[in-house]
Amino acid sequence: MTVKAGTMDDSREVIVFCLVAFCVTYLLEAWLWLSGGLAVWFAFAVLIAVMFVPMLSAVMTVKLVEHGSLRSYGIAKGKVEHYLCGLAYPFGVIALGLVFVAVLRTAPIDFSMTKFRELFPSVPAATEIPVYFTVINLILAPFINFIPAFGEEYAWRGFLLPRLIGRYSLLGGLLVTGTVWGVWHAPLVLMGYNYPHHPDLAGVAAFTVWCILVGFFLGWLRLKSKSVLPAALGHGAINAYAGLGLLIAPATDEMMTIPLGLPAILALLVFAAVAYVDLSR
Repeated sequence: MTVKAGTMDDSREVIVFCLVAFCVTYLLEAWLWLSGGLAVWFAFAVLIAVMFVPMLSAVMTVKLVEHGSLRSYGIAKGKVEHYLCGLAYPFGVIALGLVFVAVLRTAPIDFSMTKFRELFPSVPAATEIPVYFTVINLILAPFINFIPAFGEEYAWRGFLLPRLIGRYSLLGGLLVTGTVWGVWHAPLVLMGYNYPHHPDLAGVAAFTVWCILVGFFLGWLRLKSKSVLPAALGHGAINAYAGLGLLIAPATDEMMTIPLGLPAILALLVFAAVAYVDLSR
């Protein structure tokens, strides 16, 4: 993918995009908070809806401000190997994250998942769920999640990342895109999403770091494949599979385990470094 140097028009379009994406998202999430927060019956629908706000904001900016083509921002087939990397990524993070859990002793590792059952007794046991249902869901989940994930990835890795790389550099573009992505989630984190024990600035900071590091890998998928679609599938796979690590290494404090705590962040750092080195060559 060819990334051009940033221009004044790029800055204007980035500002317009960010203002629209953040204002609309924060208004929707403020309404959710005033309605009762994540406990209300329609919370899941709002969470899905806001994932499409970045894409709609990017589309509006491209068509009304830039007067450009929507296909210019990563609408291409890509290569099969990058889709496979996107699907495999969460499992690599889980495996390496478990190594850090074991080394740091931040949570028990229990492949039988009995400790998870003790901590979360309301969750149905695996034996209570038909095997075929579990298998089908595991196979389909990333492809179902691909749809709302594309709503984010077209904006973050499709529209925003190439512009910021052109203006700042590869490293600067990846860092700023990940930071924007993380801060965009701030209201949900403050409502207790992702870090129920840390609905505060510590949770926002931790998730922003998480987004930056994951963004290096998703950025690698986007730039290497010249398509935003593998990044969207990778994002969908993360949403589908990353939580499996919590079944194996459950902890009452999510900061101490995977997929969002310190062991996961260390694992993500390794993958981010590899992705960056490969992109830099």
